[in-house]
Amino acid sequence: MHNQTKISSLFYIFALSVCLNSFFLMNAAAQVNDGTVVATGGSHYTFESIDFPGVDFLAVTASSDFEDYAGYTRSADGQKIVGFTLIDGEFKRHDFPGAQNTYFYALGNDGRAAGHYQDADGLYHGIIMEDGELQQYDFPGSVQTEIYGISDATGALTGNWIDASGVLRGFSGDEIIEFPGARETHAHFVNASGGMVGSYVDADGVYHPYVRTPDGRFVSLDLPNAETLEYFFVHGINDVGVVVGRAKRVDNVPGTFVGTFRDGLQEFKVPGSVSTEGWNINQDGSIVGHYESADGITIGFIAKPVAPVDDIPIAKPAALNFTFESIDVPGVEFLALSASSDFEDYAGYTRSPDSEKDVAFTLIDGAFATYDFPGAQNTYFFALGNNGNAAGHYEDSDGLFHGVVLENGELHQYDFPGSVQTEIYGISDATGALRVILLMIPVFAVVSQEIQSLRHPGHWKHTRISSVRAGS
Repeated sequence: MHNQTKISSLFYIFALSVCLNSFFLMNAAAQVNDGTVVATGGSHYTFESIDFPGVDFLAVTASSDFEDYAGYTRSADGQKIVGFTLIDGEFKRHDFPGAQNTYFYALGNDGRAAGHYQDADGLYHGIIMEDGELQQYDFPGSVQTEIYGISDATGALTGNWIDASGVLRGFSGDEIIEFPGARETHAHFVNASGGMVGSYVDADGVYHPYVRTPDGRFVSLDLPNAETLEYFFVHGINDVGVVVGRAKRVDNVPGTFVGTFRDGLQEFKVPGSVSTEGWNINQDGSIVGHYESADGITIGFIAKPVAPVDDIPIAKPAALNFTFESIDVPGVEFLALSASSDFEDYAGYTRSPDSEKDVAFTLIDGAFATYDFPGAQNTYFFALGNNGNAAGHYEDSDGLFHGVVLENGELHQYDFPGSVQTEIYGISDATGALRVILLMIPVFAVVSQEIQSLRHPGHWKHTRISSVRAGS
């Protein structure tokens, strides 16, 4: 760590085990004889505090992949909040001229920092620090602009803006980000592949986290007990899709959650802290933010994953060589391939002939066919069996997903019993089981569903569960 920075290694190791079906149940960590803090299963981290001599308030909100940091602290006279950088061990305060307060929330690997300042009227304006100089940036047409991310891949800024009518939306580069039907859309960070994370507020004022795919599709989570949240923000995502976010229940302290949308989000807390606010996740999986100690001091931290110890040597696989072939259909410009059989047949989704929606497709024995479930907003295939059966899900008029199975050229709806949403991603050639992601209240689970018959549509309601695994 930096020579000029006091780093106190906590050497606490704890595990993450809270998943979506018990999202707001706090872990009771057990104290073991060696003094480490251990919960039940999950990833392990070591913690190091990030502080600086004479500074008793250091809210770390951003980091580079080279263990440089940015955030905000108090001014030297203690009268306001100013931004700070801690680069190559050098601590600097940054105060935008005439600002009430100045904050940094993003730090690029090239040393650029970004955030926003509060003017004399209490409005926020974006700022970028480059070569040690602060420059104002307001998104076009905005009354307020807040910057939360800088892309190392493209240099694009990501954040939120409010227009003259008071509507809050996100932006990335020059693109406006708006979740369909949302009251507010918050955008925070974009990874190298173009995946964006943020959250939106629905018509009832409830927060929902989302991931926006590079092609512009939103994937959101409806959290159990979300109505009890004062806020939920997803701040960071690395290139392998691990996210970090902050949440606060009404009349409670802020908390941090880490994980993936597929496997679930887990509570993350600095041992011994009153509250923990994680703001960034680096490419190596380390998490950066700040926590409040029992004596009221705000301290930065970096939590580094501990590599699992395995006594059994792991053989390194030999180098693999591949040849690549494109799979396309004449006249079709958008062909999202998501499944294949062992006989070089394919399935996925494409655009409808009028380009108004997504429809599923199969490409079997060279014959291309599209499938649009009746009344659906969009239809997708994500599985294809060697027997030619395809499966996936469609989006209804309310934006909910329902499983679909294609058999003998006909589409059949399949909803897992008791589910609000059902998404099918796999078909077993050995057993016919479907691999399903489902949303239940309040359980989010991954299941395998054994189908008694794929030949008779009337049998879809007569199924048995072969295995159930909670989304942990």
